[in-house]
Amino acid sequence: MSALARYFLSEGWKVSGSDISPSSTIEELEKEGIKVLIGPQKAKNIKNPDLIVYNQAINDDNSELLAARRKNIPCKLYAEVLGELTKKYKTIAISGAHGKSTTTALVSLILIEAGFDPTVIIGTKLKEFNNTNFRKGKSEWLIIEADEWKGSFWHYLPFISLINNIDCEHLDFYKNFSNIRKSFIKFINNNDS
Repeated sequence: MSALARYFLSEGWKVSGSDISPSSTIEELEKEGIKVLIGPQKAKNIKNPDLIVYNQAINDDNSELLAARRKNIPCKLYAEVLGELTKKYKTIAISGAHGKSTTTALVSLILIEAGFDPTVIIGTKLKEFNNTNFRKGKSEWLIIEADEWKGSFWHYLPFISLINNIDCEHLDFYKNFSNIRKSFIKFINNNDS
């Protein structure tokens, strides 16, 4: 979420958010100009934003999400919003059970060095990105870490899909390895090239 928040901030949007507990990432976001409310999430926190972006760990009965829906504020999953970005760029989406962040970092640094100047949304902080998880590029290229949890990566339309590996993970959602395999095939079939 923090990398996507940084993306929208870099595009000139006013960005705010909420979390149940403070963290160093939240402190960094606040220094960058993103207001973050800390503590139990409450309906009164929702004013009149243009869009609510939430992650799949948020339950449907979340008070802020319910308040936004009552106000008819568009609410989209993180994966849906990132999926919209993948349509605007030539996207390289890197997925797999293990090594997504490392591979995304390596591909990003290689393409930066090669002069492609990509925008990067990654799940870890890189010293090359001023110890953040986001880099604003000036080209048509976007590199993302594509998480498979609850089918998140089904929302992406990459130009290039890279899968490191698959493993028997997220069985709370997929139930068995066969479903995991089918999920990755669905992701591959979303490729726009």
